[in-house]
Amino acid sequence: MKNVLVIDDDEKICWAFEQFLEEEGYAPSISNNAEEGLRRIASDKPDVVLLDVKLPGMSGLEALAQIKARHPWAIVIIITAYDDVETTVEAMRLQAFDFVPKPIDLDVVKSTLERAIRTQSVRSALPIKPTRKPPKGQRGPRLVGKSDQMREIYKLIGIMASNTMTVLIEGETGTGKDLVARAIHAGSERKDMPFVPVNCGAIPDDLLESELFGYEAGAFTGAKAEGKPGRFELANGGTLFLDEVANMTPALQVKLLRALQTQEIERLGSTRILKVDVRVIAATNQELGQMVQLGRFRDDLYYRFKRIALHLPPLRERREDVPMLITHFLQLAQDELRKPIRGISEEGMALLRRYEWPGNIRELENCIRSAATLARADVIMPDDLPIEVQTGSRPTANASPLADSLKTTLHRMIQEAIADEKKELYEEVVAMVDKVLIGLVLDEFSGNHSKTAELLGMSRTTLLKKIRQHIEEQPL
Repeated sequence: MKNVLVIDDDEKICWAFEQFLEEEGYAPSISNNAEEGLRRIASDKPDVVLLDVKLPGMSGLEALAQIKARHPWAIVIIITAYDDVETTVEAMRLQAFDFVPKPIDLDVVKSTLERAIRTQSVRSALPIKPTRKPPKGQRGPRLVGKSDQMREIYKLIGIMASNTMTVLIEGETGTGKDLVARAIHAGSERKDMPFVPVNCGAIPDDLLESELFGYEAGAFTGAKAEGKPGRFELANGGTLFLDEVANMTPALQVKLLRALQTQEIERLGSTRILKVDVRVIAATNQELGQMVQLGRFRDDLYYRFKRIALHLPPLRERREDVPMLITHFLQLAQDELRKPIRGISEEGMALLRRYEWPGNIRELENCIRSAATLARADVIMPDDLPIEVQTGSRPTANASPLADSLKTTLHRMIQEAIADEKKELYEEVVAMVDKVLIGLVLDEFSGNHSKTAELLGMSRTTLLKKIRQHIEEQPL
């Protein structure tokens, strides 16, 4: 039997909570002030705490801060007024699990408690301490994975690091091309020299040439009086990483090819030739071979890049790496948020492993970061994950907020029904929709049954039957 501590100075509310909790199978205990509640938490270690904001002496928010400082494992649900926005915001900032608005709706209390108990159950099955921090050299973004595909990638990185030839890294957006380029540089003899990245797709065409090759004073309108060195000069002795190289104009491709062949460049507005020693690594998420056939990319530059090519597989083709990547991103999120995360529930992990990850590793990283931020406790539950991960499909441009919200609600009801071994879920959902929709339309027409039936597209007899079934028996 799960223990629930209620901290509230209103005796009538405490009595009502006690009766309700006993009927729902919980073991309730009552404290009428925060000081006594803190002592009960330390001695009884309740599974969930229901904490009122307005208390004599120490306030609920002050108590919440002390609870989280002394007993970070405690799941605290705040009781506050509907319109008390400031209190709600502050309570969530202090890591309250959720809040129950006044006037109290016992159905809301029930669902919130059930979610809190599910979270506690997941916590108890996970390690007591967060995952051990990796060695200092392994913190921060890095390549992660032990799949056969990744082992081959590591071998190729080692081979490429041993020479200075131009490298082309191909792969979908978000597969980690930047990390591979950095790993090649870090493993080479140039590791102590500059690594200079350039996103060719993020710089306007008319500025990219000056960014790469630099310019002299007065080379064009707006040029700095003292001129500016380009990325080739800044990378001298090291590595220049040209990301999204397919976005270069044909004219700039000619200048780049010449720089690769001669290791010589000219600043815009200058006739002076500068010698450089630069190793170039290029990356693209497009099929350069197809672009060559279409005349959109120079074939001689393509073959120059293609001497050594490395293809990064999408995440959906290396699913066995997903758990390891999740652990890595959880650690990064903990460091960033300064918030311990024990792990992810089994249901959440199953959703993460089943999802297709069209955005690849970058999408997974953002997913874990957002879920860790939204998690109400030190575990990530399915509800904390993005809607597309919960439902297994990405939202389309035509998807409505109502559809997304309905998917989230129905997904949660399905999980709860499975956990509670419920039956007749369809009837429960239909009854819920009927109750809310009919109630709203009746309010809109001030209780006029004829207009309500007409808008809903049903007979007045059917409407009256549904009102008796869903509205009169279960007041909104």
